[in-house]
Amino acid sequence: MNWHWQDEAAPPEPAGVLGTGAAARRLWRRAQARLESGPDGAGWQVLAHGDLLLLCGAAAGLPWVEGAVYCAPRSEAAGLWLDTARRPGAPLDLLHNAIQQRHGVGSYLLLAEPAQLVPLARLRPASAATLAAIAARWR
Repeated sequence: MNWHWQDEAAPPEPAGVLGTGAAARRLWRRAQARLESGPDGAGWQVLAHGDLLLLCGAAAGLPWVEGAVYCAPRSEAAGLWLDTARRPGAPLDLLHNAIQQRHGVGSYLLLAEPAQLVPLARLRPASAATLAAIAARWR
């Protein structure tokens, strides 16, 4: 399936915030500070790998950090999460079906930059312990 990335004409409300590289570390610090200061981060889900950190939750509770990208699923393919500002030029339902045929049934975050596919089945409740485990893996 050939396709290209294009600007999103009607960006959806964010359901997650994603950082890669230095932005992932800044996002981790912001999340850690919120969790330490009170229940503000309650309800977040988190996943991390390599140089990536994803926090999912209600739009109003998502932190902002320089270099981070907001993401959300689309109504055409609820299991396919994308950057809120960009989308593939291919039909999203067909793209999601193709991803599931190759990688298994589930929800996925598809990123243009850095190009990668992240399985969302690895999302876990955010807690101080979860963030500490992420920091330990990043060392």
